Amino acid sequence: MLLVIEDLNLSVPTPEGPRQILRGVTLDVAEGETVGLVGESGSGKSTTARAALRLVPDGASLSGTVTTCGCSMVADDQATVRTVRSEMAAMIFQEPRAVLNPVRRIGDSATERLVHVHGVAKAQARERIASLFAEVGLDNTDRLLRAYPHQLSGGMLQRVVIAAALSISPSLLLADEATSALDVTTQAEVLALLRRLQREREMGVLFITHDLQLAAAYCDRVYVMKDGSVVDHQKASTIFVNPANPYTKALADAVPKLPDREPNVMEAQS
Repeated sequence: MLLVIEDLNLSVPTPEGPRQILRGVTLDVAEGETVGLVGESGSGKSTTARAALRLVPDGASLSGTVTTCGCSMVADDQATVRTVRSEMAAMIFQEPRAVLNPVRRIGDSATERLVHVHGVAKAQARERIASLFAEVGLDNTDRLLRAYPHQLSGGMLQRVVIAAALSISPSLLLADEATSALDVTTQAEVLALLRRLQREREMGVLFITHDLQLAAAYCDRVYVMKDGSVVDHQKASTIFVNPANPYTKALADAVPKLPDREPNVMEAQS
């Protein structure tokens, strides 16, 4: 397994005292598998993904087991945590405009990890990113490397962030609402791109979304979260057919459905 989380509990300090964010979360992701993590805003989805890379708030209390690419992320070993983050796993954050520095060129932001963490020469790093830009469907890479974030559309920025995440050839990809800010057409293109790259690279993907219907269509298995806990876990093919938890059923029932079409007068007479 590329990601194993068992009985994960996370509390953060507040002026009123510790507040528990995650309660006994258990999930796993295998090589070459896409696993969905679904729930409403505030259910703990993003916090769970961040815990996989130990991106937790200062002063947070973490207990349980988090094993990412074979390494424990709960043990206080910063060298191991840095190795996982820089070489083994990558995360696509929800809003690319919030990730990319608006006053830095795209090329500088996209090559930062290669240059400053892996010691790759700037020219080689830019060649690597330009190649990945082409792989994710971005044209005119020289112009893009010189551009600033405000000069690109949301779909282009999402592809830039995906390319930057793939620059280290990760075994595990954490996609946090990677398509929620995109229009339907661009969303479909990005999902197809992620699917293709996953198959080519045999990556494991934790796909975080609030859209149960999307998770059921795109993922192999689906976990459902509510109030910081996992309340359901099923194969994607059965989660709409036989939801095991009332909350999952409520999410499934909330999906808009077209009303049955009534025959018009001519059809009724015929």
